Amino acid sequence: MTQVLTPKSGEEMVGLIYDTGAFLCGSFTLSSGKLSPYYFDSKLLTLNPMGSYEVGEYFFDKLSRSNAEVVGGMALGAIPIVEAVTLVSYLKGQPYPGFFVRKEAKAHGTEKLIEGNFPADPDVPVAILDDVVTGGGSIMQAIEAVEEKGNPIVSVMCILDRNEGGRDLLAKKDYDLQAMYIIEDGKPQYNP
Repeated sequence: MTQVLTPKSGEEMVGLIYDTGAFLCGSFTLSSGKLSPYYFDSKLLTLNPMGSYEVGEYFFDKLSRSNAEVVGGMALGAIPIVEAVTLVSYLKGQPYPGFFVRKEAKAHGTEKLIEGNFPADPDVPVAILDDVVTGGGSIMQAIEAVEEKGNPIVSVMCILDRNEGGRDLLAKKDYDLQAMYIIEDGKPQYNP
């Protein structure tokens, strides 16, 4: 049976992160050590067929309005997002090759810090993607790795902005964060 994919309302998009189990309420310790009344497990969204498709569509739509030619981000959070975008972009006839940045350079083989289809030409514009932005440290790691290569970063995006300072940190570096969902009053809001 073929399913017809139709645009979803903001309410349906918020429902998607609850339905996949990606957005959980309770008491959680974040990687920073901080306690939080909610947790966003992006892999439950991005590794779900419908979730992956919706994330790919959302990011592709935003990226097609930029002049980005390549997409990438930090391992591990950005990898399923990059994969969703590369697939959707290919199906739409405007392919974006993808890459990811390791936490540290590989100690064997090619010893790369950046894996995948990173452009050799430093003039190729790049988009940086991530799953969650809290304080901005992880996404800044990816940005700094790309800046070191000299490529212009023309778009910075995430699935969920926890609204806890990351956007401000990026703004100080002249990057405007676009987020699929933004936490407002402790709840995710879809950001079309």
